[in-house]
Amino acid sequence: MDQNPDINGPWEPLAINAIADRMDPTGVDWWIAGGVAIDLFLGWASRPHADVDVEMFRTDRDVLGRAFEGWELFSVSAGDLSPWRPGIDLPHHGFGIWGRPAPGEPWAIEVMLADGEQDTWRFRRDPRIERPRAGLTHTTHDGIAYCTPEVQLLYKAKQARPKDDVDLARTLHLLDDAQKDWLHDALVVTEPDHPWVAVLGQTPRVHGGSR
Repeated sequence: MDQNPDINGPWEPLAINAIADRMDPTGVDWWIAGGVAIDLFLGWASRPHADVDVEMFRTDRDVLGRAFEGWELFSVSAGDLSPWRPGIDLPHHGFGIWGRPAPGEPWAIEVMLADGEQDTWRFRRDPRIERPRAGLTHTTHDGIAYCTPEVQLLYKAKQARPKDDVDLARTLHLLDDAQKDWLHDALVVTEPDHPWVAVLGQTPRVHGGSR
């Protein structure tokens, strides 16, 4: 295994169906996250994506050794990569695992590790924010789970890059009242001065949203 991989190396991400072919047999919960999750909620490809983020619970991470047998896997922490294999603990602030088929090949998979216990998901940046695991994802017509948009937007709010603002604008009219209220209240707790707080607070509430 390459002990000093290039964190800035190229990406050739696996297609979602190829990810499902590897992850589904493990029997653990996993879902698509990031900008691709927003697109799956919208039902169309809103913009190009450099990679496809996969998310799963931290406690299930060891199945990645079986799902990506023979691959190089690395834990990501504070911008550094360290060789990883099942059974190796990650620091609490380490929340990602990258993989590629062989040394020198492009990166192909990024797995984000979600926190929680039993039936509860907890926001890794502020454990006061939580929700039942059962309400963490939606599923496409062909069975691909993806992060529910209000949770994904909470993750995106930290950076609030122009593309994240666009994701909010494209998604907002499709969120129902409960989703808008959850995101608004979570931001009030975590980032009360965030500009999205005002946007969400001014959005009309129409009971029985479209999703």
